[in-house]
Amino acid sequence: MIYGKPVKILGVIDLCVSQNTRSQGVASTLLVEIDKFSVGRNIDFILLFADNMTLYLRNGYKLVKNQCKWLKVDNETQITNGIGFEVIDELMIKKVGKIDWSEGELDFLGYLY
Repeated sequence: MIYGKPVKILGVIDLCVSQNTRSQGVASTLLVEIDKFSVGRNIDFILLFADNMTLYLRNGYKLVKNQCKWLKVDNETQITNGIGFEVIDELMIKKVGKIDWSEGELDFLGYLY
């Protein structure tokens, strides 16, 4: 949710390419397939976190600076540790629906993937 309005996102988690096949267009091909998958599926945005943004910028993603809110879960113990609330510098989105992105508070309504 952004400013209390629901947005439908498809989250990309850990897009990985084998080191010996990097720089051969494999990751870009995967991102194109994600775009194709999103067509006609009631998805507003593709969302991901990237420490190296170069690939994603080349493929139409943009960096956004929303204040994020999420449920903090310890992956090892599976215990809830409260609510996270901060701007995450690695947040990127790609518009695939008809609504525009808002720079307001982004509530993940659950854990941060």
